[in-house]
Amino acid sequence: MNKIITLREEVFLKVNEILKNKALILICGKSGSGKSILLQRMAKYHDVEYIDEIFKDEKEFRDVINKRKSDILILDEVGMYEAKILELIRIYSDQMSFILSSHKKISLFEKEYFKSRFDAVFWLENLDVRELHMYIKSKFNVDFSRKTMKIIMKIYQGNLRYIDKMLKSFCELDSYFKNTKSQDYILKLSALENGLLR
Repeated sequence: MNKIITLREEVFLKVNEILKNKALILICGKSGSGKSILLQRMAKYHDVEYIDEIFKDEKEFRDVINKRKSDILILDEVGMYEAKILELIRIYSDQMSFILSSHKKISLFEKEYFKSRFDAVFWLENLDVRELHMYIKSKFNVDFSRKTMKIIMKIYQGNLRYIDKMLKSFCELDSYFKNTKSQDYILKLSALENGLLR
């Protein structure tokens, strides 16, 4: 987590407001919607650990709870957790705050005894062109024209991983071509190279 990317600012501010008290917060969105980026930023902001591992068993989860240095635990992709671990989160949410993320609906969370515990649930929608432009500038230090951003929006399809792959390639190719090719040409070449343009 070297560089913190500013993304989903409205959600970031709302979550921080809610965290002034003990809270159980769920952030949902499809793969590549920016959940992990948001959680990593939250972890940095609150000086807590960002956990993206899947716990093997209840003991491993309890060990993390007992060793924590804060009353906030940030857990990415809890949709991969076993029901027993999710139940422990529900139980421990009486004592501490959790920020959870999932790319899929979790049936256990729909049960009333669990649903009533959530202080907030956020659904991350696709970024608009302005947000995507800011993300690209912040992460890759590249400023694309409005015309080029239209091309990028078509490739984006709501998944930031596509953008990351393409722009990593773009930066390498741009350096190779040393300003002898247009941004649009290099961008399309990068998209083709990554199977994102047909």
